[in-house]
Amino acid sequence: MYLERYFEAVDDVLGQIRSTQLDAIKRAAEAVASSLAKRGALHVMDTGHMLRHEAFFRAGGLMAMVPFDYELKIDNPADQRTVTRTPDEEADLLARTITLALDSSKVTRGDVIIVNSNSGRTPNVIELAIQCKERGVTTIGVASLQQMTHCDVAHRSGMKLCDVVDIAIDNCGPHGDAMIEVTGNEKMCPGSGIAATYILWAIQAEAVERLQERGVNPTIFRSVHVSGHAYIDEQRAQFMKKGV
Repeated sequence: MYLERYFEAVDDVLGQIRSTQLDAIKRAAEAVASSLAKRGALHVMDTGHMLRHEAFFRAGGLMAMVPFDYELKIDNPADQRTVTRTPDEEADLLARTITLALDSSKVTRGDVIIVNSNSGRTPNVIELAIQCKERGVTTIGVASLQQMTHCDVAHRSGMKLCDVVDIAIDNCGPHGDAMIEVTGNEKMCPGSGIAATYILWAIQAEAVERLQERGVNPTIFRSVHVSGHAYIDEQRAQFMKKGV
């Protein structure tokens, strides 16, 4: 019973994406194609779900797509001391950290960044999208509209991911992410991971077609199990020359 419900729930989510998000996916693909045709880059920031592993260096994926992640590590175990910050001070610290991360990165004007966050509310996600947009980077947000609707605002701007990105795509997942009712227990089987992956590859499929219409044939990873590492090395060398 749970198995069939899961199959039905996934079919429903993917069907909703096809029927309601096609325009947004096409606009996202156009942004990606436009950037890559000018030797831009496609960055993906994922908040710990499936894209963190699915998106990069995959057979059938664009070589121009790279992760964006950052981490501030402090080694200062002065346990006798308590540091208390006001919400504004915390927000300022977050903003400075993301500014430093972007300043230290290879993200530049004209690039595209996909920000995947199911809740679309966490301050670091919102702050990153805001700062990228200010830097001339096209921002694409993937999140659950239902989840954003039910969650309180966490960023000091009072906005959520759908409010700050250039292109917002609803992953069509339910509030709480889990899709299957379980008797005497919590719901199970989250939908956001497979939905985000579906959206990501849909964007790439459309972007590649639009690139080819521009006369640009982008580098797409071939499986190492088909032609070996030497072929991938040659692909990388050609990618470095043409930039796409």
